[in-house]
Amino acid sequence: SAGGNILSPFPRRSAPAWLAVAAFFALGVARLHADLDSLNVKKMGRTVSRYRDDVLQVVIGYKHAQHHLDSRWILLETCLSATGSQPVEIYREDVVLFGPDGTRMPLPSQKKMAQGIPDLSRMLLQARATRDPLGGYFPGCYREERLGFFAVPGEGIVFDQVTVDRETLAWGHLFFESPKGRFEPGIYTLVMENKVAHVRLPLALGIEGTLERTK
Repeated sequence: SAGGNILSPFPRRSAPAWLAVAAFFALGVARLHADLDSLNVKKMGRTVSRYRDDVLQVVIGYKHAQHHLDSRWILLETCLSATGSQPVEIYREDVVLFGPDGTRMPLPSQKKMAQGIPDLSRMLLQARATRDPLGGYFPGCYREERLGFFAVPGEGIVFDQVTVDRETLAWGHLFFESPKGRFEPGIYTLVMENKVAHVRLPLALGIEGTLERTK
């Protein structure tokens, strides 16, 4: 066969593609280590991590997610505020969660979340009962607004964008769906990326956080 050895499941011309895949994963591992070692990243508690630079501070509480990795959906309690003099806008499409193997999980629409989590109120009650207090990490903020990417159907308005400044704290939940039906234990990376924001926050889900910065 001109395509390659018929005894092999992969034709010879596939070798460059496999090399590209290997290079992709090698780059991903290298980038992950860079994220873990970043001075912008700090573990604030057993299930609380923070990203802070001269544009944005993001604090994530993942205690509920830590105990529900066998579910198709998880929630991350999220607080964010600007750290510079300019307001910062974050849009729904700017937010992505990457799995340990590089699986990309974009922030879903309100409709998709509501269809995927029919018992959302119960899930939020569970999360509220176990939540870590996050507001104390934002002492300079005296205004608070809802991070409105999601809402209980019929109980709130949904927005596809949030704007924060250094006096405004936005608080809410980010929901993610695993295409595998569950979340494997490992280091996940929450990304908020646009022309202004460049957040990459590693989260140790289902494992001890010894791989994260602790100083």
